[in-house]
Amino acid sequence: MIKKISFAISAALFLSNTAMAAENIVVGVEKQYVPYFTELAEQFNKGKDFKVEVTATSMFDLMSALPTQKGNIADVFMIPNDRIGELADQYLISPTNFTIDGFTQAATNAAMYNGQTYMVPMSTDTTLFLYNKDMVKAAPKTLKELPPSDWAAKFTDFYFAGGLFMSNGGYIFKDNNPENVGLNNDGSVKAALAAQSLYDSGVSHWTLMQDDTVAFDIMMKYFMEGKVKAIINGPWAIADIEKAGINVGAAPIPSWDGSHPYQALTGTKGLAVNGYSDNKDGARDFMKFVATPENAQKWYVETREVSPSLSVHYEEGSLHKAIFDATNIGQPMPNIPQFMKVWGPMKTALAQIAQGQNAQAVLDAAVDTIQIDIEDM
Repeated sequence: MIKKISFAISAALFLSNTAMAAENIVVGVEKQYVPYFTELAEQFNKGKDFKVEVTATSMFDLMSALPTQKGNIADVFMIPNDRIGELADQYLISPTNFTIDGFTQAATNAAMYNGQTYMVPMSTDTTLFLYNKDMVKAAPKTLKELPPSDWAAKFTDFYFAGGLFMSNGGYIFKDNNPENVGLNNDGSVKAALAAQSLYDSGVSHWTLMQDDTVAFDIMMKYFMEGKVKAIINGPWAIADIEKAGINVGAAPIPSWDGSHPYQALTGTKGLAVNGYSDNKDGARDFMKFVATPENAQKWYVETREVSPSLSVHYEEGSLHKAIFDATNIGQPMPNIPQFMKVWGPMKTALAQIAQGQNAQAVLDAAVDTIQIDIEDM
C-alpha cells in the first residue's frame, strides 16, 4: 500500500505567516516506469512548494485497492481506458480539467467519458496482421482473398474478433450508447458468417481452433512451424515468434472484403488523478507537464512502448509504426461500465458460431443477454 507522505512546509511559513504548502504528490506506477517518471518529477519539482515522489506499484493492485483506500493511495496513477467509466462513476478518479492535444483521435476518445477527459494517454496497443516475410511479401488488401490454409486467427475470442465485426459494419455500442447494441445487426451477422466460413473450410488448424481453450496455442504452433503464413495476434507475441526463427513482418489488419476498415479493438493506458487526492491541482499540473510532445518522445525512447502522440516519430516499416497506424484507425475499447457485460455473452456466441450454429440466432441471444445484464447493473 502506498502511504501519503507528510506535508511540506513553505519557506513563507517560517518568515511571516501560517500558510502551509500544498501537499506532496505521490505517483504510483509499475516498477519499469519509475525511472522515467522520477526524471520528470525532478524537473517538475524545481521551484514548487510541493514535491512529486514516484513509487512502484502494480496498476491492477492499485485499482483494486481504490474503493477502500481512496485518498490513502497514490495521487496520480496509471489506468487502462476501459476502466475509466467505472472509476469515474464511483468518483475514484477526477477529470483532468485540461484538454489533451496532439494525440490520435482514437486515444483522445479513449480518454474521455461523459464529455470530460479523465486520462493523459501514455501508451497504446492492439492486434496486428503478423506474417512470415519469407513466405509473404506484404499484407494483402483484404483477408477474404487469403486462402483459409494460409492464415489463422482466434475468432472465438471477442478481443481478436471485434475488428472483424467492425470490418463488416457491426458495432458494439452506437456512439457509446449502451442502449444501442449492434452485435446482432446485418454487419455483425455478416462477420459471424465470415468467421464460420473459415471454421467450415475443412482446413485442419481452423477445425482444431473451434476449441477456444487450445485455439491460441494452435495458431502460434502452426505459425512458428511455418504451416501458416500469417496470423492475427498482438505485438506481445513477436518475441516468441522471432525466437522460433520466423522472419516476422507486421501491418495493420486488412479489411475483410474492402467494404469497411478493420477496426481492431485498441487499448490505451495513461495517467489519471485520484478523486480523493488532497492536492488535485498539483496532480493535474504534473499530468499536464507530462503531456508534451517532448515527453511523449522520451516515453517511447525509454520504455519502447508506443505512444499515441502524433509528434512521436516511428520508422517506416517498423513494428512500432505498424502498431501506431493500427491503433490510429482502431476501435478504442469502450470505457463505459456496461462494456464489461459484452465479453461473456460474446465468448459464448463466438464458440457457437465456430461450431456451426445459426449466426443470427446466436447473436440475438448474446445481445439479449448483454441487454438484460446491463439493465441489472
